[in-house]
Amino acid sequence: MIAKNIKGKSFKGCVSYVMNDTAELLEVEGVLASSKQDIIRSFAMQRSGRKEIKQPAGHIPLSFAPEDKERMTNDFMVQLAKEYMEEMGIKNTQYIIVRHHNTDNEHIHIVYNRIDNNLKLISVNHDYKRNIKVCKKLKDKYGLTYGKDKERVKHEKLRNPDKAKYYIHDAIKTVLPNCKTPNDLRYNLQKFGIELEYKHKRTSSEIEGVSFRYGNISFKGSEVDRKYSFGNIKKALEKNIEESKKRGEEELLRVQAEQKARQEAALKVKQKAEERVRKEAEAKAQVAKRNIIIKGVILSDEQEKTLMGGGHIFLKNMTAKDGKTQFSAYAFLNDEKKQLLFSYDNPDEFVKYGKYEMRVRDKILIENGYMTKAKVKWFGGVNYAYPFLWKVNKSDAEYKESWNDPRLPIIQKEEQKQKPKQPIIQQKNRERKR
Repeated sequence: MIAKNIKGKSFKGCVSYVMNDTAELLEVEGVLASSKQDIIRSFAMQRSGRKEIKQPAGHIPLSFAPEDKERMTNDFMVQLAKEYMEEMGIKNTQYIIVRHHNTDNEHIHIVYNRIDNNLKLISVNHDYKRNIKVCKKLKDKYGLTYGKDKERVKHEKLRNPDKAKYYIHDAIKTVLPNCKTPNDLRYNLQKFGIELEYKHKRTSSEIEGVSFRYGNISFKGSEVDRKYSFGNIKKALEKNIEESKKRGEEELLRVQAEQKARQEAALKVKQKAEERVRKEAEAKAQVAKRNIIIKGVILSDEQEKTLMGGGHIFLKNMTAKDGKTQFSAYAFLNDEKKQLLFSYDNPDEFVKYGKYEMRVRDKILIENGYMTKAKVKWFGGVNYAYPFLWKVNKSDAEYKESWNDPRLPIIQKEEQKQKPKQPIIQQKNRERKR
């Protein structure tokens, strides 16, 4: 996700640009939107209250990485646009949000009035760093893709000096991992026709800066990219030396490991033979194995595997507590696999409960006093989220919520005990009593 803040003189030109043939108007605030002319007139009417402002039109293109394309629904893009404006201090004013469908990258345009509803000016001066910070915050919040270096730039469309800058950037990126000294870097860049010049301190021969020239165009290292200032290049060279030493040490360890592996080969063959004998004995013992019994119903191996794996099974003709009544229902375990619960509805179907639409099994667990890592529908069912939900008391009207596991300290303490609690479900003896 990247954004750019643009100020302009004319709403007419800005609105005409964003409302092109591929435009889809997603949301409006404070403007008439029956036609493009109505939108322009609405902006102009409010702008007329502060005629001394020379650049009243605010324009923000918001673009998203191709990897996030499947997530970019209209509602999600509007949500991102609103949160971006809120973080940038763009409030209490007219705006439109427009989606374009004319490029491979999903993107929207925000056009807003810098003259707010109280005729105060919304300032976006010197907001370059703030824009970067807000974009990073939203990407981290929603797990959006970060752009990688300058790889997505379409070099064939560049002209000098940008074309030369990106050529130098790519050449440095190619050769730097194989360099250990400043002279190594100079020599390797000569193969690309790039001249390198180091700047030395006046009082010593110590290098303090670097510049690169391709043809008749020259750039300081930090102008090519911040990571190519000499300070960062020096760190990269030192890192290459350390990694080279590390590779040598790893190679020695590898040889030693191979020798040890050959020495242990005979032992492993013996161990495999013993393991095969053990498995054969276990397989024979399985013949007499009796599976789990739930309310008079003996589970098959597949049912047992599904249940203990966190799934659910449907059991018919179970015997109730009175010993006479029979019933059929779905069975599943709680998260810790220590308690069996039943449901007449499919536990994996979704039902509205409180603020979320969650699985039936999650609702049952919460109502029975258990904490569960629930599966809830997110963004209108397009995705799922997994919050921890529980009630402090069964009789509570509302449940609690946490995005981190509140049980973690308790789990750690339990693991320190010598013997954990056994599950309620016990397997019958391997042989029935006759």
